[in-house]
Amino acid sequence: MKRYWLAFIICIPFICHSGDVSAQMPIVDSLKKIASTVKKDSAAKLYVKIANIFTGVNSDSVRKYAGIAALLAEANSVVKGDVFVQFGNSYHMENKMDSALSYYKKALVYFQKTGNDKGIGKVYQSFALVKNSTGDFSGAIEDSKKAAVIFEKINWRVGVINVYNNIASSCVKLNNYPGAISYAKMAFSNSKLLNDSLKYYSMMSSYGSKLCHSSQVDSAIYYVNLSSSFLEKNTMYNLLIPAYINLALVLDSKGPAFQKATKAALLKAKNYSLLSGAKDNLRFVYKDLAMVYLFEKNYDSAKYYFSQTLSVIDTLAQQQAMQLTHEMEAKYETEKKELQIQNQSLEIDFKERQNEQKSFIILLGSLALLGSGFFGVIAFVNFRKTKKANLIIENQKMQVEFKNEEITRQKELVDIKQKEIIDSINYAKRIQQAVLTGEDVWNKISKEHFIVFKPKDIVSGDFYWAYNTPNGRSVFALADCTGHGVPGGFMSMLGNSFLNEIVVENKIFKADEILNKLRSKIISALEQKGMTEQKDGMDISLCVWNKMDNTLEFAGANNPLWLLRHRQITEYKADKMPIGTYLETEHPFNSMVIPLQKGDIIYLSTDGYADQFGGERGKKMKYKPFMDLLIQISDQDTLSQKENLEKTFEAWKGSYEQIDDVSVIGIKVI
Repeated sequence: MKRYWLAFIICIPFICHSGDVSAQMPIVDSLKKIASTVKKDSAAKLYVKIANIFTGVNSDSVRKYAGIAALLAEANSVVKGDVFVQFGNSYHMENKMDSALSYYKKALVYFQKTGNDKGIGKVYQSFALVKNSTGDFSGAIEDSKKAAVIFEKINWRVGVINVYNNIASSCVKLNNYPGAISYAKMAFSNSKLLNDSLKYYSMMSSYGSKLCHSSQVDSAIYYVNLSSSFLEKNTMYNLLIPAYINLALVLDSKGPAFQKATKAALLKAKNYSLLSGAKDNLRFVYKDLAMVYLFEKNYDSAKYYFSQTLSVIDTLAQQQAMQLTHEMEAKYETEKKELQIQNQSLEIDFKERQNEQKSFIILLGSLALLGSGFFGVIAFVNFRKTKKANLIIENQKMQVEFKNEEITRQKELVDIKQKEIIDSINYAKRIQQAVLTGEDVWNKISKEHFIVFKPKDIVSGDFYWAYNTPNGRSVFALADCTGHGVPGGFMSMLGNSFLNEIVVENKIFKADEILNKLRSKIISALEQKGMTEQKDGMDISLCVWNKMDNTLEFAGANNPLWLLRHRQITEYKADKMPIGTYLETEHPFNSMVIPLQKGDIIYLSTDGYADQFGGERGKKMKYKPFMDLLIQISDQDTLSQKENLEKTFEAWKGSYEQIDDVSVIGIKVI
């Protein structure tokens, strides 16, 4: 029997590598049966093994079985140190680092006292993991090295491999990529000495992942791909996901030539994330796939993966909400039971005292006057009323405290969800800012220019775009997409990409033709087929400035152009239809050619400025005051004009909410 359970324990690390507790429950049941047949100290070791199975999955189960091991362990048993480690692991899982460290330190004292070198090394390894979790990566490396020295001394190869791999991960966090590659290589080299294919291929994948941070791209691809078939066969998806994500990042940094390989790596990361259920990884993989498809001009796929990114973020937030709700419900039930027990205890105590008081009163009544007995009864009744009143007050106080705690938890939940959403939208803002035309392009159009750009939300539905052709033309536009925020931002990226394709790639420089082409592409991309379909699209002002003969060709969809000359402003009206589906029969856009003179100022604006509510009566500003303001500031330099427009807008808006994205462009002919 002893040989049987010893052999069974030796096999546990190999049986339990998948991390699927439901699959391991038969092992747990078997260990419990074996524990019931052996001595207490041996049974304690088995319960430590059971606790270890639940590490990383269920902290309550870890503490439960570690507690049983502690009760079974003999006074001087080496198991006690392992019990402290398991308790530390359970609190580490719950992110209660102070409690985790407290138990790890108890384990260290015990292992030092008993001379258990392997246990001491494991504790230093646990210290390192806690420091990694709290962001102290240098401290984590220092503790990991202490563990490595001990494991090398006792020739525990598995421990050495794990520690070196942990050091490599900490080095990555510190951007010390040479160190990360060096320690990952040491872990991989040591794994070759073991007769353990799983550990060997795991370290191979980790080494390939670290190589991604260097210029050794071919080696990184080789090791990651070589390990993938074995790890996939053994369902070790969590080891493959970071490897392929890192591979995609390094391939993407190599430029367009590696675009296909980047996409292939991301798709593998996506498939492994779906198989493992790692939604946090999916959030980043979907986001990167959306960008890859956007640059490939595969707008359907880009839109799909953008929506999947937001869906995953929402799902994660909901899961956190459910987890918090379950925790609150469990705590509520526990506190309710405790309160019931407390009430029952108080009632029993009260009845016992009542009986004692009755006996005392009977005795007193036989010895005292009737009047004394009467006052005794009154005193008892008052005491009972006071006791009941105190109990009611105590119960009410506990209920209020629980409600306050519930409100605090709900607020924390809202804060978590809001942060997730805002982080995602802020990332979208950075993407949009990167796509908008830079100052170097606008300076080539005219050094005297300004751009007022005030999104209503973090991401804008307005966008501006410009391009200088080799044949002396400057093409520039200001657009207002349907909606604002994330939907408007997605439309703005589509519009920006289509303008690049039409003007830069296809070399179309006629203003009306550009708008006609843009409309066709928007309708096609959004699958708009008629009056009953969605009306997503944009309003736009587009200009082609021919600097050879100093003329400006203008075409517009709902948005006009204003030309200011000698403090006189002229409005050039746009066609009254958007870029998108408008009527059953499409009408082509028209353009007009405007001769320019030195000192002229070209103004483009979306409707956000003029439509803003404000002032003393809370009305819209409207276009007439807006045009008067342009005339008033036209003698100033463009930087001062921009400052005046922004200050006037804020003063007009006052305490009112901004209702739309606001964009104004001014370009002076010099």
